[in-house]
Amino acid sequence: MLGIKKNSLVLAAFILSFAAVWQMGAHWFEQARVLAANTKVVSTQAEVTEYLDGLGSENAARVEVPTGVFIQSLVFSSSSNVNLTGYIWQKYPVGYPYEKGIIFPEQIASGDTVMKQEYTEMVAHEGAQHELIGWYFDVTVRQSFNYYRYPLDFLTIWLRIWPADFENDANIRLVPDFGSYDDPTARKFGLDADLVQGEWNIDQSFFSYRDVAYDTSFGYPPTADDDLYHELYFNLGAERKFINAFVINLVPLFVVALLLFAGIMTISDDKEQSSRFGFSTSGLIGTCSALFFVVMLSHIQVRAQFAGSGLVYIEYFYLVMYGMILLTALNGYLFSLHRRRALAFLHYEDNFIAKVSFWPVLLWAMLLITWAML
Repeated sequence: MLGIKKNSLVLAAFILSFAAVWQMGAHWFEQARVLAANTKVVSTQAEVTEYLDGLGSENAARVEVPTGVFIQSLVFSSSSNVNLTGYIWQKYPVGYPYEKGIIFPEQIASGDTVMKQEYTEMVAHEGAQHELIGWYFDVTVRQSFNYYRYPLDFLTIWLRIWPADFENDANIRLVPDFGSYDDPTARKFGLDADLVQGEWNIDQSFFSYRDVAYDTSFGYPPTADDDLYHELYFNLGAERKFINAFVINLVPLFVVALLLFAGIMTISDDKEQSSRFGFSTSGLIGTCSALFFVVMLSHIQVRAQFAGSGLVYIEYFYLVMYGMILLTALNGYLFSLHRRRALAFLHYEDNFIAKVSFWPVLLWAMLLITWAML
């Protein structure tokens, strides 16, 4: 009868562990990109027209300047800085009265920024003559990314574009130049086919407008209108390559968990079995100490990547592992004490309760974190 009970507990532990892994996996694959609430994605000229018409009289007197972007390279120089290179062009109607050009307002190290005019030509746009000017750019922009879901994070990398004539900004409206792309409704466009993506998978590109509220008039006389600007963005949707992050972060944690479980399995009151496995309380505590430093060093490496951010998703797994290391060492110590009524459950069937509950406790702790964070 006791054997049946033990088998039932083992089966229950297996089912609970499998259910936790299944639920975590399902939750991981449900993750998707979330855009800011004040972002309006536009993928056709009709959507742009609808958006601008919704602005009413604010848009009526503005000169529209079609603007296009082509990205040739992208690299993260830090967790907040992105270097982008490529081409950007604009089409100005004949007689355009304002300064021509663009500004990247989020650029840093402006002394290193390259903005070189490469071509100019008269072209037809929507039945009227326009002056086409194209620039090659090499710019590093600083952006605030949210890495809290690492390593399951999705980032939206953007290129924020202002007209060069800041003084007459209220008279200019930048619009996407959809006519210069083969298929602007495709999931990806405006990207070099040989773009090296590194640890990221660029799975989407799109234009958008973002409503940006400023709490200043920049020195100009205040107007009755709110200081709300509708700025043009070219966006790249990036998804972290999961297999890389899995190997770097989760595989070492899994190996540590296996070693901890092996340590718990060696705990026994049976002298012959203890001798065979070489079990000793001091040896188990020593093993836990070594594993603690392994986990800590790996955790420090992760934290160094996101020094300016709060705790990210994977870091809570490290915290769980610290707890499991502590519980394993505590289990070995308490088991070595003489049999006491309060510790009777530890000595049941040679530490069977701790052995059978190890994986359910570990995996369900990770699942609860997943439910709370993602």
